[in-house]
Amino acid sequence: MSLPLADSAAAPRRERSGDATRKRILDAGEAEFAAKGFDGARLAAIARAADTPQALIHHYFEDKVGLHRAVIARALAVITDEGWRILETMAPPRHRARGRRFERKELRALVTALVGMLVDFNATHAPVLRILQHEAARGGRLADEILKEHVKPQVEDVVARFEDMRERGEIREDVDVRQFCLSAISMASFPFHDSAFVSAVLSVDPFDPETMDRHRRDMVATLMARLVPGTSSR
Repeated sequence: MSLPLADSAAAPRRERSGDATRKRILDAGEAEFAAKGFDGARLAAIARAADTPQALIHHYFEDKVGLHRAVIARALAVITDEGWRILETMAPPRHRARGRRFERKELRALVTALVGMLVDFNATHAPVLRILQHEAARGGRLADEILKEHVKPQVEDVVARFEDMRERGEIREDVDVRQFCLSAISMASFPFHDSAFVSAVLSVDPFDPETMDRHRRDMVATLMARLVPGTSSR
């Protein structure tokens, strides 16, 4: 009678072990692809760094392309999951009655949450951003496909909601929403994409927690000033 109990206890242990192995492979793959790009990365080096047989990479991800896709998708899932949570809980509903206005304090809370998400993602996912840069430089289509699958629908949702706010007179009528999104993404990403330039020219460490906090606040103030006339700088 004890055998079924032993088998049932072993299954969760195997699952946990498999999850841990998969995570080590993804972590090692992220570092290898970020440092060397897709063409320069080697599965043997990833296996050594993950302390696992190379055969397990093929078991979990089939091949280098599969691992590359999984590494990028894992990181983008972080920002998309958080983005949808923010939109569903803080943004105006996609379909709402005309009488309900989205107040300025609600708009500031939404902008603050979106800015925090963008800054934190760029600050903590530098290796994946380098992978995307490598992929763009080699003319690869994989990252483009994944971005269109995971990120573009969310950006289109943000654009639609802000355009609705513009039509309702809740933000300035002269706001080009797509340009606004481009400005927000650029402000959030530049200090971390070009941290060496920022450190050398401005003597600022963009990864310093206090600097990041000021960056978030300044971004919110700048974006709110663009959205709402007469908005305070803080």
